[in-house]
Amino acid sequence: MFDIVKILYRELHYQILKRNPMIANDEKKFRSQLRNATSIKRGVGIQAITFFFLGFMLAGGVAFAKNELQMGIMFASYALIPFIFSLYITTVNSSYALSMGLFEPLKPLPIEMGSVYLSELLLIDTIPAFAMMLPVVLVILYSHPPAGVLAFLWALTGVFLGHTLGLVIYTVFGARTAGGTSRFGALKNLGKLIGILLFMSIFYVGNYMQNYVREHIEALAPLFTRYSFAYPFSASSIFEPLQSIMLLALYAAVFGAIYTITLRKLWGEIMEPTVSSGTAYRGAFKARKLPGVLALTLKDFKVVFRKSSMIAGLLIPVYFVLPQIFIALSKGEFSLLLATGLVFGLGWFSSIGADPVIKIDGKELDFLRTLPLTKKTFILSKSLTMSTIPAATGLAVVGMAYHYNGGQALYLIPHAFILPLMTSLTAMNYFYRYKGQDIGIPETNMMDVIAIFIMVGVLFAVVGAPILVLNRPAGYMVSAALGLVITGILVGIS
Repeated sequence: MFDIVKILYRELHYQILKRNPMIANDEKKFRSQLRNATSIKRGVGIQAITFFFLGFMLAGGVAFAKNELQMGIMFASYALIPFIFSLYITTVNSSYALSMGLFEPLKPLPIEMGSVYLSELLLIDTIPAFAMMLPVVLVILYSHPPAGVLAFLWALTGVFLGHTLGLVIYTVFGARTAGGTSRFGALKNLGKLIGILLFMSIFYVGNYMQNYVREHIEALAPLFTRYSFAYPFSASSIFEPLQSIMLLALYAAVFGAIYTITLRKLWGEIMEPTVSSGTAYRGAFKARKLPGVLALTLKDFKVVFRKSSMIAGLLIPVYFVLPQIFIALSKGEFSLLLATGLVFGLGWFSSIGADPVIKIDGKELDFLRTLPLTKKTFILSKSLTMSTIPAATGLAVVGMAYHYNGGQALYLIPHAFILPLMTSLTAMNYFYRYKGQDIGIPETNMMDVIAIFIMVGVLFAVVGAPILVLNRPAGYMVSAALGLVITGILVGIS
C-alpha cells in the first residue's frame, strides 16, 4: 500500500516543481531539486529533524514547571500545534492534490477505498509537527513515565483529530463540483463558509459550554472541574491516567468512526463527483474593466469561495487569536493592550496564509501565463488576497475594543490594515524573488514559513516600538506612519 503512496508523493512534488519558475527554468537546478523533493526521507525527514530540535524550546517550559498541574496545562497548550498543523495541511493540500488530477490513474483500478492513499499522503506532511512535540513528550516521560506515554498518545490524537476534521471539511465543503448558475449560489457558499468557521471553533465553543454548565449547575460541577472534554484542554489530564485513557478511548471511537465514514464518502466523490447546481436564470451581462491587481484578487476570492475547503488555510490566523477573544469576552474585559497584541498577532500569523494563496491557481496557472501579467501585478494581487481576511478580523477586534474602551481604540484602525498587508508583501516578495517576469507556483515548506516569521517579527518590532516608548496617541500615530513607509518600500521592490 505504501508503495502507491510513495508514487503519489513523487508525482505531487514533481508537479509542484514544474510550476515553480525558480526551479523549472533552470534544468540543472530542476534535476537537483527533483531528487530531493520526490524523496520522503530527504524532504520530510530533514524537516522533521529540524522541528525536533526546535521542540526543545517548548520542552524547556515543561521541564521548569513547578508542579504537575502547571506541566499539564502547558502540555495542553502545546497540543494545539499538531492539531492546527494537521488541519491546515489536510484542508489545503487535499484540494491542491485532487485539483492536479493526482488520483485519476487510480480510478480504473479495482480499489475499494482509494481515499486511504490520500489520507496517508497528507499525513506524511504532518510528521514535522509531531516531531516538534517529541522533546516535550520526552521531558514528561523522564520525570513521569506514565504521563509521558499518555502525552505521546495525546500528541498523536491531535494529529488525527486535525486530519479527520480537515477531511470532513474537504468532503462536505470542497469535493463537490459546481455546475450551472444558481440564484442562491452565493448564499449556499456563504453557508459553507459559516460551516467551516463552526468546524474550526467547535472545541472552543465546547469548552465555553462546559464552563457555562459548571457555573450554573452545581450538581455537575465536580465532574467538569476535574477535567474538560474538549481538545486540547483534555490533554491536561495526562496526570490522571484513568480519566485520560477514557478520554483517549472516547476520541478514538468517535473520530475513528467519523474518519472511516468520511473516507468512504470522499472516495465516492473522487470516483463520481457530485455536480451541484440550481435553477439557471437569465440576467444582464455587464463587462467591467478593473485594474489588474483588483481583478486578480477578485478572481482569487471567487476560486476560494467555490472551493470552500481552501479557505480553511486562510482562516488559520483567525484560529490563533480565538482563544484570547473567547477568554476576554467571557471575563467581560477587553483592554486596549490586549487588542493591540491581537492585531499584531493577526498580522504576524497571517504569514501562514502564503501557502494556500500561492496554491489557489493550480491548473489555471497555464491560462494565467497567456495573459499580459507582470510579476509585480501578480505579487500585489496575491498580497491583497492574503491580507484581506486578517485585516477584516483585525477590524472586528478593533470594534470589540471600541465597545469596551471607547474612542482610544480607534488608534488601531490603521494597524488592522497595514500589518497584514506588510506581512503578505514580505512573504510574496520572498517567494517570488527569482529573476524574470514569469509567474508560477513557488515551492513552499515550513523552513520558508519560519524565515518569513523571523523577517516579519523584525519589521513588527520596528513598527511596534513607538507604541511602547511614546504616550498615546503619539505612539500609535508614529507606529502607523512607520508601517506605511515600510509597506510603501515593500510595494516598490515587488
